[in-house]
Amino acid sequence: MLVHICCSVDSHYFLSELHKIYPDENLIGFFYNPNIHPKEEHDLRLQDVRRSCNMLNIELIEGEYDTQVWFDNVKGLEDEPEKGSRCNVCFDTRLLKTAQLAKKMQIPKFTTTLLSSPMKEQQILYTQGDVIAASNDLEFIKINVRANGGVNRQNELAKADNLYRQNYCGCQFALTQQRTKQQKMAFEMMSNIGGQILPASNESRKKIFRHRDMLEEQGKGYILTQQEHIVWRLLNSKIWHKKEVIASYILARSTSKKKVKSSKITWIKPKINNFYQIFQTQLYMLTAGEKVAFLEKKEYIYKQDSTLLIGFSQKDDSIFIDIHTLNFFFDTAYVNVNNMVKNPPQYTQEMHLRYALCGMESVNPIVVLDTQIPYDITMEIQSILQNERSFVIFEEM
Repeated sequence: MLVHICCSVDSHYFLSELHKIYPDENLIGFFYNPNIHPKEEHDLRLQDVRRSCNMLNIELIEGEYDTQVWFDNVKGLEDEPEKGSRCNVCFDTRLLKTAQLAKKMQIPKFTTTLLSSPMKEQQILYTQGDVIAASNDLEFIKINVRANGGVNRQNELAKADNLYRQNYCGCQFALTQQRTKQQKMAFEMMSNIGGQILPASNESRKKIFRHRDMLEEQGKGYILTQQEHIVWRLLNSKIWHKKEVIASYILARSTSKKKVKSSKITWIKPKINNFYQIFQTQLYMLTAGEKVAFLEKKEYIYKQDSTLLIGFSQKDDSIFIDIHTLNFFFDTAYVNVNNMVKNPPQYTQEMHLRYALCGMESVNPIVVLDTQIPYDITMEIQSILQNERSFVIFEEM
């Protein structure tokens, strides 16, 4: 039997139950979901389905990610609500592809794990499956794994086996509607231009679940859970000096500013009480002795080098750092700010510097410039902070 798979949460329980009902059937999984956006999300769900099928000892066929076919099929239905006409076309697209593959492989039966999802209209799936099956001389297998507490058992199994539990159906149209209703921005559709891994991002989730897989390969214990965080994203920014736009980099958690013009910027060498806080990222892999030597060297250079300065706006709470001083703090060798934008530091490095300069809860703008400009800077920053649930792994000692 060929089983279309939409995600590991639905398939893990569905395949287990299907095997109980059809113990003599050779179940083959088929992951085909061009509706899942963005591609990073699609790939993460595919990665988790591979793991699930491996756990269940089920062969998996991976379909192509032909999103243009899906977009063409749902054209004109973009504003349809969840469980509306767009979803029906989406079912047809995936069920038809599954039926065609089953016919090509001479497999007489097919079904879909969409039947286990509480977000899908089961009766519509039954009807569409039967129609597509009849037109391809196949049998569409209809089972109800939701009844009698099935949904709860599915969720319990997903948690017990540490599956990736996504928080939206898949397509960008449903996601946008869902986030609008929640009065949130769809962070899932955003990626950092320089590839920096931000909290609650697609890249962060992929990293977390790769780490899970690595721990399992090494036989190490862990806890996979979710925590709620206030997550920051920079939407856009522009910095002017004497009415000319200049290169700049905005450090993490900098709050929005609406075309604020600074007066004098005072560049000084502020006393830093906790050098360890700034350099945590660089110190991570060093021995205790190497850490002491590294910090002593940094403190000595900071005191002796008269060019290492921080700029403070006398008009508001904005702080400025030139690329030379930033290279000292991050132990990097950026040629200029544009180089930094294309190859950003780790997010944690930015947060460590913010903590040391401004405090743990600070959100004031910290702007990196190529040079130490003393006056006449205008800033426009648009950023957002919103609550997001993020996956976290705690390794066992």
